[in-house]
Amino acid sequence: MMSEEQHVQTADEILNYPFPTENRLQCPAEYKRLRQECPVARVHMPYGGDAYLLTRYADVAKAFQDPRCGMIQRSDGDVPRIEAGDVVGASSSNESLFSVSDKRHNKIRRLVTQLFTVQHANTLRARVVEVTNELIDAMERSGPPADLFEDYAIQTPMTVLCELLGIPRKDEKLWREWGRTAISKTVSVEQRQAQWQKVALYLKDIIEQERQNPRNTIISVLVKAHDEGGDEVLTEGEMYSFALGLIVAGFETVSTTFTNSAFILLQRPDLLEQLKERVDDPERMASAVEEILRITPVGNGRPRITRDAVAFGDKTIPSGEVIFLSTLSANYDEERFPDPEKVDFDRTGGPVMSFGRGIHACLGQQIARMELQTLWSTLLKRLPTIRLAVPPEEVPWRPDETLTYGPAHLPVTW
Repeated sequence: MMSEEQHVQTADEILNYPFPTENRLQCPAEYKRLRQECPVARVHMPYGGDAYLLTRYADVAKAFQDPRCGMIQRSDGDVPRIEAGDVVGASSSNESLFSVSDKRHNKIRRLVTQLFTVQHANTLRARVVEVTNELIDAMERSGPPADLFEDYAIQTPMTVLCELLGIPRKDEKLWREWGRTAISKTVSVEQRQAQWQKVALYLKDIIEQERQNPRNTIISVLVKAHDEGGDEVLTEGEMYSFALGLIVAGFETVSTTFTNSAFILLQRPDLLEQLKERVDDPERMASAVEEILRITPVGNGRPRITRDAVAFGDKTIPSGEVIFLSTLSANYDEERFPDPEKVDFDRTGGPVMSFGRGIHACLGQQIARMELQTLWSTLLKRLPTIRLAVPPEEVPWRPDETLTYGPAHLPVTW
């Protein structure tokens, strides 16, 4: 095998990204070749030109945490990207959490950190168990087949988020629409800005309600911080940005991860049997969910831009270059996860890269883990004979329009 020092990538070898795959939830084989031969590779992005693709676990972890690898801003211009419009999350406004300094970003996150710890996630577990059982009750009343995405996967994290934020549950469909627009690869800058105005208008009333009648919600914590410390601590625009970010990350990624993992595991009865053995053992179920997170793709990864020259192995990337961090490839890196194609619910060697690293790592990752553990435990306790209601090739897929991908519906029976 040619070493990375020996291999010099030529123009003809620059690949189009993202990589195609016959199985939409399979890790493309191209990642393995690149990890071995050219771990820092130039790739043609759908828009804006060429970027550097990082495929090894160590390099992806470094890029997430190195301050020289910054968040992309709208002011960076027509950068290489997957989206047709600007990079999702990019902003030239001081109201966005993605455009503030690292120091301020950390300060704002600390305002609500206590609501996202492992300990707090465990205090929410009883409520999530209640919600998942209510959803299974409804599925049983209606009888099979059921849609595991609409009837189960998306309802659970949405209920939790609405209660955490203090947002009426009846507005779930509205937030789903806004969330999908926020991570769209096809909407224009103008469309995203119009959506932002709707979100801000909606949240203005919620914020005022929390100001008048404070509750134990995230928005109430943010309102108190703003009212006591002013814009120096938190602006109202940052409150809007925080709430939208939590909604998008909280319901979209959890529901997609669960649905995608169900599509994979419902085709593997041997793995389902292993999961059933763990439903009453929280520690072993937690271990299984880490492996489920590792093998379950939900998107391609996230971009950064170098604000100074940064070395990855023997490759130094100059300032001003876009680097794309493949969390999927990192989760299949043989150096970190031996025999990565094998599903091993007792695997050690993590943590997985699914939630990112550093100051922009997913704030709600402990809640997400708890929700995934509960979604699987409740499902297999209540419906131990659950299986796909249609052949896998007949499962409908969402249009390729957002940064996440997966089945639009997942018909199941029992």
